[in-house]
Amino acid sequence: MIIPSSLETERLVIRTHIWDDLEPLILFFNNDEATSLLDLAPGQKTAEGTQSLLDAIIKSYDTDEPIFALAVVEKMTGQCIGSCGMAPDVECSSDTQIYYAIFPEYQGNGYALEAISKIIEYAFSDLKLEKVVARMAVENHASIKVAEKAGMIPIRSMKNEKTRDSHKGCRYEMRNNKLSV
Repeated sequence: MIIPSSLETERLVIRTHIWDDLEPLILFFNNDEATSLLDLAPGQKTAEGTQSLLDAIIKSYDTDEPIFALAVVEKMTGQCIGSCGMAPDVECSSDTQIYYAIFPEYQGNGYALEAISKIIEYAFSDLKLEKVVARMAVENHASIKVAEKAGMIPIRSMKNEKTRDSHKGCRYEMRNNKLSV
């Protein structure tokens, strides 16, 4: 999957991660309230784990199999305010899962919708993907609202499946209607 060096929206630059993103990422990953509904490994919720993850992401950009993880940066301030990206879906590897996380102090400003809309546009127009999916805990009302505002539709609640943190999950998807069949 080809990762863009950057994408732009009206208020955001969505770019590959750099080492300057480490401190905001550590603050986010170590904020139990902010990450309580995210499916993170316990080791990722430490400064060392976050640094190791960022190191792996940055190193992967120069490989044949890069990790599609991008920083969400506020244009006006240049501040990293979140992360978004894509990966093979855990349930169906032929599907592509998108993710988005905006740091708590920047939530409620429409940044998640702006970022994920740009990622979906890139997935469909540049990568020619047939469909994207998003998974989230059913308790994560903010993420569900973003997925719905982006035009994704709920597929099912995964009542019998648990995330790593034992949350019930739900799945949303969007199909590329511009692909010719």
